[in-house]
Amino acid sequence: MLLEHIIMFYKIAEEKSISKVAGSNHISQPALSQQMQRLEEELNVKLLERSNRGIELTRAGQVLHKYALQFMHLYSALKEELDNLSTGNNTFHITATSVACNYALPCSLYKVNRQFPDYTFHLSSAPSRDVARQVLDGRTDLGFIVGTADSPELICKPAYQDKIHLVARSDYLISSQITLEILKNYPLILLDESFSSYRLLRNYMKQSGYPVGSFKVLYHLDSTESVKSAVQAGHGVAFLPYIAVKKELYQKQLKIVEIEHFDLDYGVYSVYKNTSSDARTNEIIDYFVSNISKNIC
Repeated sequence: MLLEHIIMFYKIAEEKSISKVAGSNHISQPALSQQMQRLEEELNVKLLERSNRGIELTRAGQVLHKYALQFMHLYSALKEELDNLSTGNNTFHITATSVACNYALPCSLYKVNRQFPDYTFHLSSAPSRDVARQVLDGRTDLGFIVGTADSPELICKPAYQDKIHLVARSDYLISSQITLEILKNYPLILLDESFSSYRLLRNYMKQSGYPVGSFKVLYHLDSTESVKSAVQAGHGVAFLPYIAVKKELYQKQLKIVEIEHFDLDYGVYSVYKNTSSDARTNEIIDYFVSNISKNIC
């Protein structure tokens, strides 16, 4: 099974069109169709179905689509490590939850980079469960997750604490202190299910007797920045981690709305393998973990 065939399959699954993928990759449509046929024959399953909406994935196709991206990431990591061997470069990979990646770690990464100038550092984001899986698989050297990971192969250490606040635009007409019952009168903008902070909030609200479904949820968005933009546009209020909004609070673009009897703190943890044969990697991890709380942006 050629990796090229898997890559082409992934592109077709994303585009829902063989002809588009063939054209953008400068190969003929019959040739690409033949590649997909060979892939189906090798796996002994049907992967693609034609419909009036274009190409649709079969159940088997959906399974391959899930793993195809992992194959591509692993191949990219393999190529990078082999290139590093030939050029003498060293790369250290860090994967963190979206909020930690975008708001907490860049300043820490700058300090670590100065301490280890012979390394190139790559920082990327993923949900907490995927971060832990990538550390276990060796696809990333160090991870940052919300809460701890349940695996004897991983070491988890506290990195920093954060707090979830209700925020609104500075001139938004809402009292500086309200109750959860009063909050039901205001449009609420939330992150989506992939965010640990949303799942923490959902569970906290349920335990408090105020399930998320009882509020006027305007919509769920898939990035912290899009939630902030909606709040700054005056569309409603939102629950966000303090570290994600502290700049806007300082610049008085946003304000915190205190909620009576609401207190939602959470911990971000560093996660890494408990054994590594590379002493230099261990040195970087130790330095990063020891200094993270002092160097947060």
